[in-house]
Amino acid sequence: MHESSLRISNIIREEWLNILRDKRLFAILFLVPLLYTALFGYIYSHQRITEVSTVIYDGDNSQISRQIVQAFDETETFRISKHAYSEADIQQSIERGEARVGIIIPDQFSARLKHGENVPVLTFIDGSNMLFSNAATRAANQVVSTLGYAASANKLEQQGLQDEQIASTFSPIPFRSRILYNPTFNYSDFLVYGLIGAILQQVLLLGVALTVTRDKEKGMWNRFVEWRGMPWRIAYAKTAPYFLIGIVNNLTVFVMALYVFHLPFRGLFLPAAVLAVSFVLALLGIGYFASLFSGNQVGATQITMLIAVPSFLLSGFSWPFDAMPHSLYVAGHLLPLTYFLDGVREIFVKGHGWEMVWRDCVALGLMGLVCYFAAFLLTPFFLKSGGEQETQTSSDSTVPI
Repeated sequence: MHESSLRISNIIREEWLNILRDKRLFAILFLVPLLYTALFGYIYSHQRITEVSTVIYDGDNSQISRQIVQAFDETETFRISKHAYSEADIQQSIERGEARVGIIIPDQFSARLKHGENVPVLTFIDGSNMLFSNAATRAANQVVSTLGYAASANKLEQQGLQDEQIASTFSPIPFRSRILYNPTFNYSDFLVYGLIGAILQQVLLLGVALTVTRDKEKGMWNRFVEWRGMPWRIAYAKTAPYFLIGIVNNLTVFVMALYVFHLPFRGLFLPAAVLAVSFVLALLGIGYFASLFSGNQVGATQITMLIAVPSFLLSGFSWPFDAMPHSLYVAGHLLPLTYFLDGVREIFVKGHGWEMVWRDCVALGLMGLVCYFAAFLLTPFFLKSGGEQETQTSSDSTVPI
């Protein structure tokens, strides 16, 4: 093959033609994301853990307030990680992701209760993950009710009342909870974004993983022996179309989620766009790197499925990292979907900006760059030195572009 026929523009044009000719691949790249988004959106359109990090404010510092703090700390559901100095301090801790639950015992709590005032124990709960919010609401209500009954029963027993009389006169400690970010416990707000991210990852990983193996199966891979000293050219030419596809898919499915299913978007567009670009870059790097080790499209599909299938479960979106074994915690943080979904939750659901998502963007960008760099180093070893001869013998079945 002559040097003049091997140009980046020719390879990009060839890749687009391959995508358009392969009806199955075309459907996977463009139709599956929309179909899965519609499926997930309709499934949840009608709507309904242990050691949850908890910050507590004890404005009373009385015997009963200390008993409440101790009761929360002794449950399996809560883990007191910090003692706050105000209600605002609690809200900031939850917004920064330092805690999932905040507990407020008001000032002069015990004295006001003795005077018959209706003074509630208040909890702030991060509702962006419904596993936390559901578990925390039930457990907190149970702790306060149980403690209130025990305290009242002990006091009434000292006054000589029997169990039946205690039950009839018991006045529980009031309890109120405030669910942040998802006050209506809407399952679509919680779960659909995660499922969208999972299918975006699966589609793009599969598409880019097939780009190298397709050439290998057709006997055209070794035409790139001319670029053996510039492996970035191969990577750029083979993955550039998929970068555009990834951006288009992100845009279309999230527009569909926002305007068809009315899912929340409380943040800014620019951080969301940078997060999407970083996610696509990470997937392209991983998919291209994996495709170098596959001799055919079946093998490439299997490798990418090994990455894509467990990603959603290990991303911390459907099951919290706090409840995972440490080995799975580490594995989950090696997957791009983990950082993407964390950023989506921070931007779309919580309304946060750069200060909460820049780490996710950096992690995704580094994943992509490291995989691309590793692929650049290894590409020459996957190109046979006799590639020019093999390319010449296969040129009879190859139409020049």
